[in-house]
Amino acid sequence: MNKRLLQRFSQYELTKSQIRIADYIGKNQKRVLGMTAKDLGQEVDVSDATIIRFARTVGFEGYTQLQEFIEKELKEHNEKIGKHSLHDRYVMQFERYNETESTSEEMIRLMSSNLENSIRQNQEELYKKISVMILDARKKVVIGLRGGKGPAVQFARLAGLITNNVRALISEGHDDIRYLLELDENDVAIFLSFPRYYTIDEKITTVLAERRVPIILITDSMTNPLTRYAKEVLLVETEHCGFFHSMIGVEGVLEYILILMCWRNPEEFREKLEQRDAVLNDYLISAGKQ
Repeated sequence: MNKRLLQRFSQYELTKSQIRIADYIGKNQKRVLGMTAKDLGQEVDVSDATIIRFARTVGFEGYTQLQEFIEKELKEHNEKIGKHSLHDRYVMQFERYNETESTSEEMIRLMSSNLENSIRQNQEELYKKISVMILDARKKVVIGLRGGKGPAVQFARLAGLITNNVRALISEGHDDIRYLLELDENDVAIFLSFPRYYTIDEKITTVLAERRVPIILITDSMTNPLTRYAKEVLLVETEHCGFFHSMIGVEGVLEYILILMCWRNPEEFREKLEQRDAVLNDYLISAGKQ
């Protein structure tokens, strides 16, 4: 949880339901930015009026001002980490994490937190909706530039075993960008986007939006400038001890989507795997061969 937000909540005597609200907000700050008071109330099983009263209890004029405070805190964090050069980011993270007694334990804690929070902070129905969107689309393009290249390639490769017409776009070349012009509202784009943001990122989303291609954005913050182009947004945690973004949470979310895609049409998927295994069987190396 954001320390300033935690400190603010801890100043007040909260009821059991308010403690539940505070705990949820602390663990899902990025997601809360895109939720109405009614949405949040449904998540923690209280009324929207209770959410508004909670915001006032902890010193805000209302729920909207609470969201503005969270957004400001997240933007400041992004400015400290995401908008700096790799060198500066390394120095900042070194100073932050190097003083811990056990770096390996801190790494394990951080990566575990990234994975759990990434998967939990998105609604179950949203995962199911996105898996259906991908399966039903005519063409599927998975866009991952810079830090998102690895997960994009892996997801496209595995998704290609489940459904047809899947392509990874991992470069900014003219041929890759030109491919986007072949897409329309019957297709889907899965865009992995993390700071720092570049003009080419917005150019790509602009091209897709002009062609009415549904965009599924996977990012670490609702402050990402590309969110305004997205049909759906999945939030992930990418905090790391080093100079780069951790992709563990990203991989976890993508793998869960793949699982849901498999479960939607199990018989069809099983048949695809059998056909693939039959083709590749002759190329396998037997355990007894050297």
